[in-house]
Amino acid sequence: MQKLFKITLISFVVYLSFAFFVSAQTQSSDISLSINPENPRANENVTATLSSYATDLNKSRISWTLNGQLAIDSVGQKNFSFTVGASGSQTILDIQIQTSDGSFINKQAIISPADIDMVWEAVDTYVPPFYKGKTMTSSQSVVKVVAIPNSNNGEKYIYNWKQDGNNKVNSSGYAKNSYTFKNSYLSPTNTIEVSVSDLYGNSIGNGKITIKPSAPKILFYEQDPNLGTKWEKTIDNGYMINSEGQTLVAEPYFFWPKNLRSGDLDIKWSLGESEISTPSTPNELGIKPESGQSGTSVIKISINNMKTLFLNMTKTLNVNF
Repeated sequence: MQKLFKITLISFVVYLSFAFFVSAQTQSSDISLSINPENPRANENVTATLSSYATDLNKSRISWTLNGQLAIDSVGQKNFSFTVGASGSQTILDIQIQTSDGSFINKQAIISPADIDMVWEAVDTYVPPFYKGKTMTSSQSVVKVVAIPNSNNGEKYIYNWKQDGNNKVNSSGYAKNSYTFKNSYLSPTNTIEVSVSDLYGNSIGNGKITIKPSAPKILFYEQDPNLGTKWEKTIDNGYMINSEGQTLVAEPYFFWPKNLRSGDLDIKWSLGESEISTPSTPNELGIKPESGQSGTSVIKISINNMKTLFLNMTKTLNVNF
């Protein structure tokens, strides 16, 4: 009985030692590979990082191979920075890790950069006819953002939109490459993000843009009876109104809505201390001095959007006659 006991005990010890040896081997799943940024743009610098809670990578021999060319082979080299290629190209990163327990682990990342261009437009803010600049957005106005993947070959993608970090589920989905929102007077800026993927879930890229509303402004112009509004030159204080009369045009740049006859707008004019009835074209004022009189006066226009908070402005013009 004593001999049998000894044999059984030795076998048990050998079994435990074997079980411990097997469980100590490092597996591929024990080592994580992260790419930052996760979806790089074309020709962007990228950093790959290895991490593990199962083995000490500081004691591991790590080789990094980029597109078939060995770049680094060193102990404890957990990070590797490189530049990806042009839009639509593939950058192949291979990593071999030899851990301190003798395990060999291979990791690979295939990166296909794709730029997502983000463009925006103010949907309903005012600029005068023939204005050549970009129509800016103002507080509480409507903005449309469009995502344009540079790698798009006619295929329709899935777009997931965020505004200021909040997912916009109703605006996201198949072929929804634009996002429209109304900015808040409480937000000095709005950050719009989009992630784009194909129908198989493969990432196409990410886009991000920050939009800052502009302050609307009123500029005065002279209207010529034959040439129309002379937008090439603004009217400043000290403008002389001739004895035959003059029509002044007040242009409220970047105010909304763009329809100046909208019932949402309250437009008022005054001359000196007297209020003037709003003209049929609300931003144009005809004025003619009384015969034989001369002097100075102050013309004032105020514009108020009655559907919003704090969207109003006033402009005065000192004139001579």
